[in-house]
Amino acid sequence: MYYRCTSLWLVCLAAIALVPTRAGAAEPLTLAQAVQRAVSSSPDLAAETLEGDAAEARAQREGMAAPWFVSADIENFAGSGAFSGMDSAESTLRLGRVIELGGKRVARQDLGAADVARRHHATEVARLRIAALVTARFIEVVADQQRLQLAEQHVELARRARTEVERWVQAARNPETDLHAAELALTDAELEREHAEHELASARVTLASTWGALQPEFESVAGSLSGLPEAPPLEELAKRLPESAAQRAHLLEAQVSTARRSLASANARSDLMMNLGVRRLEAFEDHGMVLSVSMPLGSRSRASLSESEADAQLAATQHRRDASLADTWQALFEKYQELVHARTEEEALRLSMLPRSEQALALAQRGFDSGRFSFAALTQAQNTSLALRRRAIDAAARYHTLLVEVENLVAIIPEPAP
Repeated sequence: MYYRCTSLWLVCLAAIALVPTRAGAAEPLTLAQAVQRAVSSSPDLAAETLEGDAAEARAQREGMAAPWFVSADIENFAGSGAFSGMDSAESTLRLGRVIELGGKRVARQDLGAADVARRHHATEVARLRIAALVTARFIEVVADQQRLQLAEQHVELARRARTEVERWVQAARNPETDLHAAELALTDAELEREHAEHELASARVTLASTWGALQPEFESVAGSLSGLPEAPPLEELAKRLPESAAQRAHLLEAQVSTARRSLASANARSDLMMNLGVRRLEAFEDHGMVLSVSMPLGSRSRASLSESEADAQLAATQHRRDASLADTWQALFEKYQELVHARTEEEALRLSMLPRSEQALALAQRGFDSGRFSFAALTQAQNTSLALRRRAIDAAARYHTLLVEVENLVAIIPEPAP
């Protein structure tokens, strides 16, 4: 079964999955591969699938017709006087069955079908939840790869700056304090790289854990955070809320309660228990037919209580559905505002702030090379540029993650084909 989560999310994920980040490296892991591994090995999904299988078996069992039964009894034997031994014994062999009235079997079949549909939907929701979790963790690995690349560039800049400062100090153009500052900046950059390395290692382990691996068997993932996809308008997303997976879960729960009530109403009509058999009378060496019919009393009052229970469950489900719709709308609104802000921040950084910081860095580098700017001015320009580039990575990663969360809130799982 596939999800109609709107094509936007799928396009977004495809963009993340198909753009390689390292040339010449070992075969990188794609998002599609990560999702497939997690879905195929998830114990939660396996449990949900087995629950669905159990629901199908239960529905088939409960939908079967009432069974036939055979009974036998012997009377008037091993007594005293004329009833001693087996001479006066009466043996009866009966074939019987409960004759269900009121459409009970159809009601049970309807209840079983409703429960199966609910279980299958829960399985698809679990599959969707796993896909969203893997995607969020995949995005974090992509972001950490870019953060590590930026940290490596920082180390290279700091190393070149230290070499240049050492040359100028030896030429007595710069004070020795600049060399100490350059060495501190290099050490700080190396610590930053080390931090980025273990952050990436942790993100890779976290991603691999979604399919049960203790150690990641991949070296890198294929992805890029550049090129943010457009998000649909909030009004369009809000229109999907009544049909979202969470709302459909409440609807299916309501259908189960309705089916239970129909079964309770059917149980208001008592069933007939009929037996037909043959009796052997040893004293006369003759046979006779035996017919018995019985009907339980009090079915109406019991059914009324079951109907009241089902009505209360149905009303409770409706209230939960209304509360869930309000809560989901609030979460959607909040995440959408964060999504818009993340896009605004990323575009401001990419289109305005980063170009200006690069210009300032180039000016500072030229000024330092010509002796007009101090090493402190160069370091400040480098740090500003690197900080803005880190913010751009963070903003892009946050946008992609929020887009997945937003689409997950309004994801629509269509009804299975008949």
